[in-house]
Amino acid sequence: MRNLLAAVLVQSLLIASPASAQGAETAESVVRKLEANQVFDTARIEARLTVTSRLGKTENEFTSWSRAGGDALLEITSGPDRGQKVLRQGQNVYLYYPDADEVIWLKGSALKNSVMGSDFSYEDLTDDKTILQRFDALLSGREDFGGRPCWKLTLTAKSRNETYAKEELWVDAERFVTLHAVLYSASGKAIRDLVSSDVRTVNGKNVPFSTVMTDLLKKNSTTAMSILAAEIGLAIPEAYFNREKLSW
Repeated sequence: MRNLLAAVLVQSLLIASPASAQGAETAESVVRKLEANQVFDTARIEARLTVTSRLGKTENEFTSWSRAGGDALLEITSGPDRGQKVLRQGQNVYLYYPDADEVIWLKGSALKNSVMGSDFSYEDLTDDKTILQRFDALLSGREDFGGRPCWKLTLTAKSRNETYAKEELWVDAERFVTLHAVLYSASGKAIRDLVSSDVRTVNGKNVPFSTVMTDLLKKNSTTAMSILAAEIGLAIPEAYFNREKLSW
């Protein structure tokens, strides 16, 4: 679910179509409606990221601005990493550290570093291909999750370069939001579990305001994201996506 991170941290939130009658959907149509619910022109999100590990709990709040085409700016507004900024321009990711007053272009292995100590890496921010370009999709049928009717999808990576070799998704059959995901390594081991809830409609988009990612390979390791405020379709100054302006 690398797109999940984009929908959370970089925030890529067409209105989802009503669910078709059972049996009328295909794997491709479910995936396309899932992605259609994330199509936007611009978005602004305020959120809190809570990371729990064996070392304790840390919280950072951030604001993100994003626009169609993949450009996005994330600014940490409170917490241990306050003042840091992450800018994505297409496939490029830049970090700004206020203490050092410098901008770093992340490349190679540096992209695997953790974002705010979470279970997500900067590499998760860089893939802007569609799901069907990256995965083969299989529709298993209907299965409830959290009291909601869902389409059960299995995605198998087309490339060995994908972070997850397989993903099992439970997609809300009416709102076309992923409510549950289990993510697998190349060896077939489940390594991440994701649950989304508190789905609200923002300017025609169905947005989960609460998301919890659990690292199944570590004891008591979770990353929880709570959206505090969301706007879609607002005007965003061009300067927000300018690398030279990161220190403003």
